[in-house]
Amino acid sequence: MYRWVLAGLVAGVLAMAGHAGWAAEEAAPAPKDATVTPKDPAAQDAVFTERLKEIRLIEIRNLRSNNDADFQEGRKKILALNDDTAVGPLVQVLYGPNARYRGLLVEALSQFASRNSQAAAAYLQEIAVGDGSQGHRRRAVEGLRAGTGKPPTDRLLFHLAEDEVSVGRDRAATALATLDEKRAVWLMVERLVTEEARMVGAEVYDCQVTLDVRTQQCEIPTFRRYQITGAVGGALVGGVAQFTIELPETQVADAKTTISMADHHVIPDIQRTQVQHPEVLAALKALTGKDFGYNQAAWQKWLQSPEGGKIIPAWQPIIVKVQ
Repeated sequence: MYRWVLAGLVAGVLAMAGHAGWAAEEAAPAPKDATVTPKDPAAQDAVFTERLKEIRLIEIRNLRSNNDADFQEGRKKILALNDDTAVGPLVQVLYGPNARYRGLLVEALSQFASRNSQAAAAYLQEIAVGDGSQGHRRRAVEGLRAGTGKPPTDRLLFHLAEDEVSVGRDRAATALATLDEKRAVWLMVERLVTEEARMVGAEVYDCQVTLDVRTQQCEIPTFRRYQITGAVGGALVGGVAQFTIELPETQVADAKTTISMADHHVIPDIQRTQVQHPEVLAALKALTGKDFGYNQAAWQKWLQSPEGGKIIPAWQPIIVKVQ
């Protein structure tokens, strides 16, 4: 799971604000102590490489140690980093199979998010959806609330709207409810009951054919002459006779081999079924205080009512800006 999250971060998040955003979101102010990132791509790469070396050295010298004191010293060094140029290298070094590393990363990103770092907030949203640890996902959501103003939710809304995997949508809904993002209610109603393809069975074909092949190859025969000498009787008693005979001669080659062929394939039986999502329903209850179960029509009717309009903002289309 962690590989999937890291791939999503590198592909869609590292660009951060200005590459993708929600029209309804206002840009968060830059942290006062943030280092200004150079605009020149070559300079950006140089800064990234230097920070990556610095953080990797901390990981090698301190975090890898079995001594808890060494780890805590490395943790202090990581948390002492205070500029946005460290966010990407931190993710590259610390996000992986090591749960302790990932916990430290969430702690560091939460600290950056408290200074309104857009990059850190985007990574925290991805971790809140994709990390395999429920504890890390929960702490990532808590980290999003550390900044001033309304917590950023653009990536969570994107996952709720676009994720093809239902577990991603369900986790996004849970996080959005925790952050009290009432704009997500319209999307949650759409994701409350979905039609999904499920494999209910399969036909399995498995066969093997073995051929025992034996051949014999003969060359074109040639004739060889042989001289025959023998004694002769009768009037020529004591005489010797010679004559010539021709005998065929050929080369014969025997060959044998075994050929084995296997065929194994599966034909899945796919059916489209209606799937109810309890996590989305729980999020809807938390955000609205209502419970219409899995009746999407009832939820939509309430959202369009005067009562629903007082609690939930009017529906707005999602607009993704790409530069």
